Amino acid sequence: MVLNRYRESVRGYLEAIVKPLSRAGLTPNAVTVIGLVLSLFSAYLYYLREPRLAGLVLLIGSLVDALDGTLARLTGKTSRFGAFLDSTFDRISDGAILFGIALGSLVDWRVAFLTFMGSYLVSYERCRAELAGSGKLAVGIAERAERLIILMVFSFLGARYVEYGVYIVGILAWITVVQRFYVAYQRLK
Repeated sequence: MVLNRYRESVRGYLEAIVKPLSRAGLTPNAVTVIGLVLSLFSAYLYYLREPRLAGLVLLIGSLVDALDGTLARLTGKTSRFGAFLDSTFDRISDGAILFGIALGSLVDWRVAFLTFMGSYLVSYERCRAELAGSGKLAVGIAERAERLIILMVFSFLGARYVEYGVYIVGILAWITVVQRFYVAYQRLK
């Protein structure tokens, strides 16, 4: 939720980056796929116990992932399917990253699983509540961008610190789940 406040201030920078992509004929959905591929590669690097490199690839993948929506708006190619694709690939990416971290024995698999559940519930609650009529449910202490930044920071610190990042992400995800549940309850009762 913290980073959402800065979306408007970086919009001009994102548009400057996507203009050449648009001229090159790259579609928003292609950018979404590239972001997923980078995230999957990052997950593989975590599995290989290369967290600094994984964090760097995750950073690049996250920046690419931020471009698809801007490219869609700039080219007039926004679509409900594009939004669905982006959201679906974000969930795949989140799961793959935590799976790679667990497979690389950088954190206990049970912690990775609980973090995975919390991260998924954050998105699921928003989707279900909004479909039920809650209005925009962009509330909570740690949406996806914050969780990814935490993982990147701890990854850059090295292999023995990744575990702490996953713990923090898990705790913040579950706090966000509770926050969203409460707000959805207040709006939908």
